[in-house]
Amino acid sequence: MLFNVMKRMLDYIESGMRMGASKSEVAKMVEEGVGAMRREIENAISLAATLGARRVRENASLLTCSYSRVVKMLFSRLKSEGKRVRAFVTESRPGGEGIRLAQELSEMGIETELIVDSSVRHFMKEMDMVVTGAEAIAANGAVVNKVGTSLIALAANEARVRTFVLTTTHKFSAETIFGELVKLPVMRDVSLLPGLEKRRDLNVCYPLFDVTPPRYVDAIITEKGVVAPEAVILLVRELHGWPTEVHDLISRLEKLVEVVGG
Repeated sequence: MLFNVMKRMLDYIESGMRMGASKSEVAKMVEEGVGAMRREIENAISLAATLGARRVRENASLLTCSYSRVVKMLFSRLKSEGKRVRAFVTESRPGGEGIRLAQELSEMGIETELIVDSSVRHFMKEMDMVVTGAEAIAANGAVVNKVGTSLIALAANEARVRTFVLTTTHKFSAETIFGELVKLPVMRDVSLLPGLEKRRDLNVCYPLFDVTPPRYVDAIITEKGVVAPEAVILLVRELHGWPTEVHDLISRLEKLVEVVGG
């Protein structure tokens, strides 16, 4: 999302410069653009959650992971509609984002179970559906999300439990149409691993995100509607045009710095 938002902000700046606007005028355009973008994202999250809630039946058990505003909004929507559901949330180590989500869902009055990541396959037989958020969606429908998501989807596929991804189209990666890969950071900081903070004698390696292949995702629910992973490329074309213009963000920023500095 940050990548796509930055591109939009650069569009505002470059447009203002082409119009001959002053720096203060360009700054105002960007400020207004940020406000509009924030409202757009909030509306998209609300709509995606509303569409997702229609797929959830009364007394359903839902498994999720990490922390997603869209997923949290989904449960909020279910609560407001009077649908009783049960949430199972993985801890989502190493960051433990799932713990925060479980706490907030419990405070909302949702019956919530916090489970360890390694127990997903054990609990999957009790689930009616899996719902996750996303960090990025590739053009082929692959889902980048917190590490562990792909294992959850794999266990769901084995158990014949449907997996839905809730996100907004702001997280669709147009660059992947042309073979660009979504870079997944790999960490080696032992201090972030609970229980190992003082163990400097160990070499550790862990990714923050993983990729779930589209064949393990039943549908991606966005503010634009419910789509199959295979249809993501059609949405990307609709949003970014075809042929899609892909510009290197760093190059654009460096060029802008040169112009402004000059």
